[in-house]
Amino acid sequence: MFKPYENGSESHSIHDLTLENGEDRINLYGNLQLTKDQAGLQAAKALQQFINQVVSALEAQTDLPEKIQQGENDNEVENPFL
Repeated sequence: MFKPYENGSESHSIHDLTLENGEDRINLYGNLQLTKDQAGLQAAKALQQFINQVVSALEAQTDLPEKIQQGENDNEVENPFL
């Protein structure tokens, strides 16, 4: 897995859930079913490990702003198929 916020071009998948690294944000998208079996436990632990790394990276920042500004390319676009 990648180190959160350190390289803006990495991504990782847990089944159909994509974790996309950025320098100022982490994007999570897709689908992840946490089934009540060993496979679900493994997926849950992988997600937990990643979220713990994100929290640690954020807590380590001494100059963490209240909220970052959205960039021009970050605006949400309505889905034309709905």
